[in-house]
Amino acid sequence: MSNIIRQDISIYLQAIQVAKEVYQLTNRLPAQQQFVLTTQLRRSIIRICNCLANISNSNSKLSIRRSSEQFISAYAEIKTQMKTALTLEHFKQRDLTELEESLDSIWQYCESNLQSYYSN
Repeated sequence: MSNIIRQDISIYLQAIQVAKEVYQLTNRLPAQQQFVLTTQLRRSIIRICNCLANISNSNSKLSIRRSSEQFISAYAEIKTQMKTALTLEHFKQRDLTELEESLDSIWQYCESNLQSYYSN
């Protein structure tokens, strides 16, 4: 069992809270974005939660690496979609500040744990 996430299950719970925030924010998007940006943002945050769960249940370095790469991809994806929403003026920066801080916190936690895991 991997200790990367398991050491601090609060990071997974934080990701679940971030998912809740994403769902609440996307409820405010205009109807024409319901099947595009809304779906993409929600899919990305669910991928992040799934990647964290996969990392915590991984038994091998290869599996952890694969899940970590998927996490990085999902993280980049959601950050891009948030920038798109800002560019299209669906949100103001202040609407996304807390969400971005939470995502960055999750990213930093995972990155530091992965670095220490690979250095051992």
